[in-house]
Amino acid sequence: MRVEVLLFGPAGAAVNSDRVAVEVAECEPGVCTVREALQALQAQHPALRSAIGTIERARLAVNHQYASAETKIRPGDEVALIALVGGG
Repeated sequence: MRVEVLLFGPAGAAVNSDRVAVEVAECEPGVCTVREALQALQAQHPALRSAIGTIERARLAVNHQYASAETKIRPGDEVALIALVGGG
């Protein structure tokens, strides 16, 4: 299943793009979770691991609504990975 992922902050900088398409294995017909999509994305772009750390350290959204890593997604859904930035 192909999913479009929007990348914000350090996540986008890590892959030199603000949008990436990723192929994800379906956990059930036509469905997977945000976590599975992001794991596939990290496998495709290993630099993301150092840019965002764990998935729990980022904000996630599906189709413009905040979501959790366990939110189910379908083909055509848009996932946003918003890497948090800290500092002082």
